[in-house]
Amino acid sequence: MERRSTCSFASRRSLVARAGIVFLCTLTVAAASEAQQAPGNAVRPRLDLTRMVRLTRTVPLAAVTPAMAENIGPGSHLIIDIPGAGTFGCTANFIWASGATRYLGAAGHCFIPEGTTATHGPGADFNASGVRVSVCVSNCSFGGESGFTLTGDLVVLGAVAYARQTAADGDIGNDFGVVTIPAALAPQVRPSMPVFGGPTTTEEVAQFEPLCHYGNGVVVGETFVTMARVGVAGGSTPSYWMGDLAAAPGDSGSAVVTCDVNGTDVRGRGAAGVLTHLGVEVGAQSGFVFGTTIGRAIEMAREANLSLALVFP
Repeated sequence: MERRSTCSFASRRSLVARAGIVFLCTLTVAAASEAQQAPGNAVRPRLDLTRMVRLTRTVPLAAVTPAMAENIGPGSHLIIDIPGAGTFGCTANFIWASGATRYLGAAGHCFIPEGTTATHGPGADFNASGVRVSVCVSNCSFGGESGFTLTGDLVVLGAVAYARQTAADGDIGNDFGVVTIPAALAPQVRPSMPVFGGPTTTEEVAQFEPLCHYGNGVVVGETFVTMARVGVAGGSTPSYWMGDLAAAPGDSGSAVVTCDVNGTDVRGRGAAGVLTHLGVEVGAQSGFVFGTTIGRAIEMAREANLSLALVFP
């Protein structure tokens, strides 16, 4: 296995706050085999919120203002209630379109129970009609010293249109889902990334290049300096990508983009994928993470007769 250090942001395993962004620097590892790139013990970073203290309020669609609707897009907090399974927290990725309908993306495992496979296509074994997905549009706050408290104003989204999750044996790259955005909210969605801006195109994850994401992952009693994080790409296959990024439970589904770094100025450039799995260093905030590529996500959604395309700012 080749080891190569190319990051100039800070020392290995350090997090340095610059202009509201966490710059993550580690020793980038070029994996020698696909098995090493996609470890079977990778963990889905969906956050179990079943026992949270819930101080949210649901806002009627008619009461949503344009300013509040700016939070419906990449990086939004998602609260998913799955009947019989519990309540889970994830992070939204991109705005997607199929025909005139708009969708908000996440990881597939955000929308279906553990042990199930998909809502559509081969092995489909779950009807998601009872799943309720809410998005936090303002005053959002997650975390807590001794437990998990959630505050904010929520809007209820529409039906889960598609979801498939990676199998327990670690077939990274088969994890993606979308939820319908009600037509009343479609004109108010925000396709751009928080902090970074963009994306303006679709790009592959190339080794040793800067990689950015904005997530809502937390560790009880400890939080990241910021939700906007920069790391180093580890490469990709047609189905999945890998990278060295700060991540934790709650980051599942978040948008990953290629980015340009100029000093403390970081700009989002190309939609690269969906963050779905933490690597072997599951006890730490930083380490290798994995996810589904944009091309693979589009291919998967065809199982539900969706012809998805990214909506760019």
